[in-house]
Amino acid sequence: MKSLKVLLLHILISCASQGIHAVESMPIIAYLGIPFNKSTDQNFKDFSDCGFNISLYGYESLPQLVNACNVAQKYGVRILGHCPETHANPSHAAKILKHNKGFFGYFIQDEPSAPDMIAGENEIRILKSVDTSHCFYINLHPYYDTWTLDATKTKTYSEYLEQASRMSCQQISFDYYPITKDGIRDGWYNNLEQIRKICKSSGKPMWGFVLSVPHAMYPQPNMASLRLQVYSNLSYGAQAIQYFTYWTPPGEKPNDYHNGPITHDGKKTKTYYLVKRMNKELRSLSPIFLGAEITSVNHIGGKLPKGTKKLSRLPKGLSSFKIISKKGAVVSQFRNGGNLYMCVVNKDYEKSLTLCISARNKKTVEIQKDLTESPLQSRYEIQPGDIRIFKLQ
Repeated sequence: MKSLKVLLLHILISCASQGIHAVESMPIIAYLGIPFNKSTDQNFKDFSDCGFNISLYGYESLPQLVNACNVAQKYGVRILGHCPETHANPSHAAKILKHNKGFFGYFIQDEPSAPDMIAGENEIRILKSVDTSHCFYINLHPYYDTWTLDATKTKTYSEYLEQASRMSCQQISFDYYPITKDGIRDGWYNNLEQIRKICKSSGKPMWGFVLSVPHAMYPQPNMASLRLQVYSNLSYGAQAIQYFTYWTPPGEKPNDYHNGPITHDGKKTKTYYLVKRMNKELRSLSPIFLGAEITSVNHIGGKLPKGTKKLSRLPKGLSSFKIISKKGAVVSQFRNGGNLYMCVVNKDYEKSLTLCISARNKKTVEIQKDLTESPLQSRYEIQPGDIRIFKLQ
């Protein structure tokens, strides 16, 4: 229990250093959480029961936003939001919101271009003149291909990230959706590498995304696809996990949104229960990953993705390490609470991976998803998209 207390202390320090009210677990955010006209006790209870603690939404007025905060906080949920007043009269809105216990932060921009960021920074400056204790949220473009450069109005994606890192928002958030009906996008891990690099140089935490609403080219999620997205983000250092979406947007073409956790008319779907199960795992593991310092991320087996590094030496304390898989694995090593950890993520969301491992001493143990320790075995089966975590020392 001592090591767990140390980890929880790291969580509090991490949140305080970001200028965010302390949270007892990792921020689990629903991008398009509970709509402004659905802010009922039952809806926030269902939201909390699904494992979320932050609802992101846009409101039609400041009183609507305040009301949502007041209802949300009764269920351990806070609001990351915006309304016309937060943009048109930010100092007034900040005076109203800064003491509200159900308020998490200000939604400033989604996928801004580089010129747009200038206006966003001006808005943050005014808000911060009144309220310095809350989150200021901007979500960035992913890097799919050259079209992003047109959208960002920059010459390179690195230039775009550099400008974003200089803004006063506390995080580097980006929404890459890797799993399509044709398989995994080629550039996913390269984008994770670029985000990790800018987070390391800026000292700002990564906030990653998971796709939870089928639409357009994106298929119905299952546990394997959810796990692959969540655990890959965590292995690269994500300090918050965001889902797009919780409440299903209107389903007009070409996107044809459907079967998110909650339907457009407010009913639970099978996706709700998948996400609830995923969030239960995530909340249990959050003390291991929240506040962690990633020391290395490597890939082993399968085709080496662009921009990544192959695992070329044994992780510390191990005498052998081998996987049997066509798609390979992500191997991340990180420190937290005075301990050195390693996680192995199966990059295949359809087939299991076999891990053969041995250590030089008995200090190396497996960390179960309930944070209990188990003696190291010589062979593990890692389910599709799943993770295994080991304490190396």
